[in-house]
Amino acid sequence: MIRSNLHTLGRILGLAALVAPCLVFSTLLRPAGAAEFVMATVSLTSEDFQLAMAWSDLLTQRNTGMRITPVATGTVKGLRNMAQGRADLSLIGAPHYLDAVNRDGSFKEDPPSMIEGYKNLRVLFAIDTGMGQYVVRADSPIHTLADLKGRRVSIGRPGGNAGRVSVSLFKVHGADAERGEVLTEYLDYGPSLDRLGNGQIDATLVWGGLPQAGIDQASRNTPLRFLSPDPGSLTALQGAISNGAHYLYRTIPAGRIKEAYGARVASDGDVVFWTFPFMVMVRADLPEQAAYTLCRTFWGGVDRVRASSAALALIDQANAASGLSAELHPGARRCLSELGAL
Repeated sequence: MIRSNLHTLGRILGLAALVAPCLVFSTLLRPAGAAEFVMATVSLTSEDFQLAMAWSDLLTQRNTGMRITPVATGTVKGLRNMAQGRADLSLIGAPHYLDAVNRDGSFKEDPPSMIEGYKNLRVLFAIDTGMGQYVVRADSPIHTLADLKGRRVSIGRPGGNAGRVSVSLFKVHGADAERGEVLTEYLDYGPSLDRLGNGQIDATLVWGGLPQAGIDQASRNTPLRFLSPDPGSLTALQGAISNGAHYLYRTIPAGRIKEAYGARVASDGDVVFWTFPFMVMVRADLPEQAAYTLCRTFWGGVDRVRASSAALALIDQANAASGLSAELHPGARRCLSELGAL
């Protein structure tokens, strides 16, 4: 019995002697300063969650010693977690970050200490994700936002920011919903598209990327067509809404619309959507080299990020520093300068 135990112990020690050099070699290959970054995302199915996963894969493949772990928190809670040091990365709309530092909107009940935390955040870069899109039935006589006078239009979820922007946008096109010139109603996007298909409303706002899942599904039953704001109306819109300087128009080529939806969704030429930058935030105390590596790795593999979700397909390096409402991190500034995005 003792001999048997000694034999077993000998085998274990021998195996350990063989494995130990491998472990040492593996440790030597592991990048120095390996770091995990917790990224607050909207949900487990949101585009920023997909972005985090694709970004983390790129960091691993490029042997950076970094990885990203996405955690579903929602946008507001995610920024709070960053301010409290419980997350390292998060996305926030440029206008909404101003709400945070000015203790307004969804952040108006936050304590002063939290506001100071928000002010200590910096931008890594901005991305294009969701956009405000207006659709009508393909056979509708409505071709411009001015044509919405006297029409029934759904403008998004009750209390949502998209409804506020829509009312201002209609007004700068000569259709004043506040005076009853447009009959607006607040509905989620799914029911709105159903009502549009049934002829109960004349137009609806939808928020999302391209293709947008709701539009894609609805157009299989009812042919649709996009409406665009006048490209020259942006300055008037920016002056009509709070934090308006951070709202932008994105022009999508007609060919890209056809690629996304086939013949099911038409357009009168190129389509204009409204949006605002979503800023990837880090804390100011993140080392410059770490911020630089995160930024260069993302843009160096952006095609893989685009492929991870339809909502991320329009991410464009040219817009990485557009419409920001917070200061760039020094490492990000170096990265974006080298990429020609500044």
